[in-house]
Amino acid sequence: MYIKRSLIALSLALVTTTAHASPADREGLYVYGGLGKTHANGKVPAADAAPGTKRKQRSSGTSYSVGAGYRFNPFLAAEGSFDNTVGNRRSRDPGTANLSSRSLTLGGLALIPIGDHVELFGKVAVGSRQQSFLPPKGTEIKTTRQRKFATTPSVGANVYLTDALALRAEYTIPMSANKKVQQAAGVEKMRLNNWYVGMSYAF
Repeated sequence: MYIKRSLIALSLALVTTTAHASPADREGLYVYGGLGKTHANGKVPAADAAPGTKRKQRSSGTSYSVGAGYRFNPFLAAEGSFDNTVGNRRSRDPGTANLSSRSLTLGGLALIPIGDHVELFGKVAVGSRQQSFLPPKGTEIKTTRQRKFATTPSVGANVYLTDALALRAEYTIPMSANKKVQQAAGVEKMRLNNWYVGMSYAF
């Protein structure tokens, strides 16, 4: 919730500072990039949880996203992206599952302009997604990886600073982790999501 509130506040501040910018012709090619976090939330089966321990497990890792797209009109666009986790932070709780994630996708966007400088978008992307389970340090458990073709939905916003340059924020809707990774982590359900904040530039 803190992250979401911060993104909203930052977007509103940028709208205020760019109130005198001229409307842009936004059709055509664009590129973008951003930094953020990958979050994993899992739940240990009740039969496997030790008395007095938490069943919920959480971990996160620093991620980046880069991509390019083409805007057909004010409301539709298509883009390809590469997302990757570059570092993981070990959870405070021992034995917690830690994930790294990498994906290469193609997707379609539906955009909703709000005034001249702000627009919201929904995105559905499909492509290859690889996830890796990283066991806690000091254990003999091996790293487990699984790659599969998957669908990734997300929502986001663009705030235009100039006709070509915009602040971009994107949040992927939580989805199930790959089955093999969940089994290696010893959880009955694991949900994965990402958020990014970056810039886009239209040519």
